[in-house]
Amino acid sequence: MNKKGWLNTVTKNMVLLFFVFMFSCGNQETVEDYTAYVNPFVGTQNDGHTFPGATTPLGMVQPSPESYDTYYKGYEADHIAGYQYNDPWLIGFTQTHLNGVGCPSLSDILLQPLNTDTINSNSRFNYKSTYKKESEEATPGYYKVYLDDFKVQVELTASEHVAYHRYTYNTAKDAKLLIDLQYGVTWNVKDIPGNVLDAHQQFEDDYTLIGYRKARQWAKRDLYYVIKFSNKITNKNELLPPDNKQEKAPRYILDFDMGDSAVLEVKIGVSTVGVEEAKKNLEAQIPSWNSFDAVRTSTNKKWNDIFSKITLEGEADKKIAFYTSLYHLYIQPNNIADVDGKFRSSGSGVQKATSGKYYSTLSLWDTYRAAKPMYTILSPELVSDINTSMMDSYTYMKVDTLNPKEANRYLPRWQLWGQETHTMIGNHAVPVIVDAYLKGIKPKGYSDDKVFDAVWNSLTKEHYRNHVKLIDSFGYIPYDVKLSKIDDGRETVSRLLENTYDDYAGALLAERLGKTKEAKFLRNRASFYKNVYDTESGFMRGKNAKGEFKKDVDATEVVGEWLKGSDFTEGNAYHYQFHVLHDVPGLVDIMGGKTEFGNKLDAMFYSKEIPEVRTLVWELRGTYGQYWHGNEPCHHVPYLYKYSDRPHKADKIIKTLIDEYYYSKPDGLMGNDDCGQMSAWYMFGVLGFYPVNPTGGEYILGAPQVEEATINLPNGKAFKVKAENLSDDNYIVKSVNLNGTVLDRKYITHDEILKGGELVFEMGSI
Repeated sequence: MNKKGWLNTVTKNMVLLFFVFMFSCGNQETVEDYTAYVNPFVGTQNDGHTFPGATTPLGMVQPSPESYDTYYKGYEADHIAGYQYNDPWLIGFTQTHLNGVGCPSLSDILLQPLNTDTINSNSRFNYKSTYKKESEEATPGYYKVYLDDFKVQVELTASEHVAYHRYTYNTAKDAKLLIDLQYGVTWNVKDIPGNVLDAHQQFEDDYTLIGYRKARQWAKRDLYYVIKFSNKITNKNELLPPDNKQEKAPRYILDFDMGDSAVLEVKIGVSTVGVEEAKKNLEAQIPSWNSFDAVRTSTNKKWNDIFSKITLEGEADKKIAFYTSLYHLYIQPNNIADVDGKFRSSGSGVQKATSGKYYSTLSLWDTYRAAKPMYTILSPELVSDINTSMMDSYTYMKVDTLNPKEANRYLPRWQLWGQETHTMIGNHAVPVIVDAYLKGIKPKGYSDDKVFDAVWNSLTKEHYRNHVKLIDSFGYIPYDVKLSKIDDGRETVSRLLENTYDDYAGALLAERLGKTKEAKFLRNRASFYKNVYDTESGFMRGKNAKGEFKKDVDATEVVGEWLKGSDFTEGNAYHYQFHVLHDVPGLVDIMGGKTEFGNKLDAMFYSKEIPEVRTLVWELRGTYGQYWHGNEPCHHVPYLYKYSDRPHKADKIIKTLIDEYYYSKPDGLMGNDDCGQMSAWYMFGVLGFYPVNPTGGEYILGAPQVEEATINLPNGKAFKVKAENLSDDNYIVKSVNLNGTVLDRKYITHDEILKGGELVFEMGSI
């Protein structure tokens, strides 16, 4: 189906607004149901890695389908979320999923309703069913599909800690259910037998299955669960492990006493702490049967509370893309604390969350750039709880002096279900915490000194991929020197550049707290980006211990941690040429001024070549010349034209990215959504401003892409953005005024947004 055809279908089936009626002070008013604008299938094809199933905002569970196609040798990179839109078969429905990430994990506890005993159980993929796309429906908090082979309709919804399934069988007497407790997404389906390290389970009674599983993929996780059935189990058939492989957890096929009903309901409560806690979560959130529709309605309202934070006036396709982005932004981070506030932390056992919530799934290398700043505008209370969770992580972290990776405490880098994955680079919890602090949003229960202690130690004490000994000794990270067991000579330029930004953020906090010595030290290190700028080539370059730059480097080749001696992290020389978020004027200066800076930006965006990964099978999507929108280090670069002598070029590029790189089809994301970062970029792009420096308290003015948008701020005020004379021909910003006063600067401040008011862009042609 082409883009227009898909949009017409979405418009017909999803975007016809309906109204719910509410009464206030005796007056009837209508409230728009924004969920009608959300398409959860966006990003489910190719490498968007989103899932279409049900979830609440920031919930711990995400019941969603697992799909299968014999075309794939294994899951590899395409099935990280367990589902690809074009797959012809569904193999079941699991309870946990990640949104738009680059590594596989989760997809716990697979359930597949059946109507037969005749399936060969030697392969778990034999329990697959075809389905018709027209039977598949997804809206925020709800998913539905009809399994053709098993003659059953599946519906999914959820509360924060409980997945709720409803199966309607064509024939009640044939109702059966497969439960696969071993399954989980892996890099390759052949690895599923080794995914579970430990498991135990038991049928507590004829209506209840309880258990525990410890999965290993990406991070070792403890999951306790209780599965409740609305009907009595009449028969339990435990299947042999498929392919004669040894597995820790079993598969069952269950039969039920259905009576006169063709409907079977299943509730799955989860916890990281224990089975009893999983039961408490279930009883607190979904205590009764026959409440599926009520839970769905409640979850719908929770999503509408999020979506109503911003109202748009514009084209339907822009609204769909915008509210779908807002939906993806609030799928994570996930609160893994139980209803009593307890959670299992990395290495130190069960703890009590200071705020009562513990947010994990922290993809900070991605989200510090735009997702976290967007939260500071829309949900400051959430930001406080997220940052409190990161402080809890630091406080509860178990130090292991014999393990160089864990020899010192540090704030989380990429944390999954309370476990550090050691993925990606930098210490980007630091700018997230500092940005919020400078905006008046502080962690709960932690003094300023404790916050600074966490920031200082994360920046100055050695841990994995931090390399502070090398940086302090050389002023950069030489690729040919080892001062410790964790120096590996990889990604040396990217690690330095990312660290210098974190140092800058730490310096801001030190200055605010009057810590002059520490501020001076961090400010100095923040300038070390200049030490890897090679004036001869015009790029950031790797250096050896002698201070010699690498020669004959292919600036178009994308490299990463998979290569010894690599300069960059999932990027090339063009991508990291502009990775100085905290000192763009300084970067402009060392590049020779505004004109030469503009020339270098032109060379990136209008290159006849595209970035290429030559050492892996990896097709890059979302490229624009050498610019790569499908990965985060480039996201700020279009806005850098505002610092050059040709600022209008930013407006053209932003419009192209908005119009052509995001659209309402399953392949409508040009890269991993990365826990909402791709989505947050879109939202800022539509609104007309972007946090090039995420900790600076300023947003660089871009080019808005809708006629009008209103941010309904948590403080009760409203900030309105208007684009006058906006059209396909008039996309260049001619002037900007704030509350009637012409702005002669390239930015607005966070404080100006919070005061409310009106930002008006006058749009015209080139």
